[in-house]
Amino acid sequence: MASPPDKIVYITVGFSDGLNFMNVYDPAKPTRLKLDLTERCIIEFTLSDQFLEAGWHFQSVPITFQNDWGFNFSSFYWQDNEYQGEILPYSKFRVIYENERMGVFIYSLFMRDRLGQPIDLDPKIENGVGD
Repeated sequence: MASPPDKIVYITVGFSDGLNFMNVYDPAKPTRLKLDLTERCIIEFTLSDQFLEAGWHFQSVPITFQNDWGFNFSSFYWQDNEYQGEILPYSKFRVIYENERMGVFIYSLFMRDRLGQPIDLDPKIENGVGD
């Protein structure tokens, strides 16, 4: 069994410019949710403070990958996420990216707003072949 990668790619899902879903890990420089992965790493997905304050959480299965069949991406695993002194379930998870097969992959993120309505996103992941 391989050891976990040292590199971690942080994705904080939030809103930028009103209603655009973006990676707001660095709030001063939001980026698209499209990932450009070129080496083995851990991808950590967290909901933004804005979403946590609004009562959002990930669904019990927070992510799927199209056409991967377990080559590049591990199953998700939940992480404790402390926010304002409280551990919030279903708000942070990790996936290991193995970099075993080149391609453009679409991943789907599954969240719920505070009313329980499902929110689905389908950004892309690229690892060397382009669109």
